[in-house]
Amino acid sequence: MSIAFRAIPDAERTALAERLARTGRVQIPGFFDALTAQRFLDEARERTSFQTVTTNSKGHVDLPAAWIETLTAPQKAEFGKAVQESATTRFQYLYDNYPMWDLAQAGKLTGPWAELLDFLNGEDFLAFARAFTGEERIAFADGQVTRYRRGHFLTTHDDGIEEKNRYFAYVLNLTPAWRIDWGGLLMFHSPEGHVAEAFTPAFGALNLLRVPAPHSVSQVSLFARDDRISVTGWLRGR
Repeated sequence: MSIAFRAIPDAERTALAERLARTGRVQIPGFFDALTAQRFLDEARERTSFQTVTTNSKGHVDLPAAWIETLTAPQKAEFGKAVQESATTRFQYLYDNYPMWDLAQAGKLTGPWAELLDFLNGEDFLAFARAFTGEERIAFADGQVTRYRRGHFLTTHDDGIEEKNRYFAYVLNLTPAWRIDWGGLLMFHSPEGHVAEAFTPAFGALNLLRVPAPHSVSQVSLFARDDRISVTGWLRGR
């Protein structure tokens, strides 16, 4: 099945692009139609082998699902407690991911996720991204599938790593019927220390965020009835 995105009417596109230029962030509703979004949601829920990612004192850590399953219930509880406590004093995150870009670089990405990554790096999408953002240096998109389950979060950061040439972050939302009070909100921070704005996951929507800009993902509540699933990454230059 080929992948395409919604043809955005001129008036809507102009308004959205102006919003992005003014605020550095925008959510484009219905970027993928429901059938396309559902296809990738089903792939994530039924056929994708996620790993859990977090940090320790040395940096990023990948935790394969097979390793996590070897832990006893008390060990899992202790691990979760340690991650939560570390977030009070330093940058921290806890969520599941499927590293599309890394797998593609190793020649190991196949199936629908390879098709999606090809779409994101195809000229139709990249031309749209350059025209919509006004950033002509965008040359490619990396990406990962992310899954935030109950208790998962991402603390404040700005995505700015100079040598990676990240111009915009993107989020392709794949979770339907999300409630605000379930958490998992993409939150944008003001210089005064307030939440300037927050985007709720919206099925098939595309979020764009200029880099660098301080933001976070609020912790998914313990009463959330679904996982927050999306494809995330950066629009980058060579």
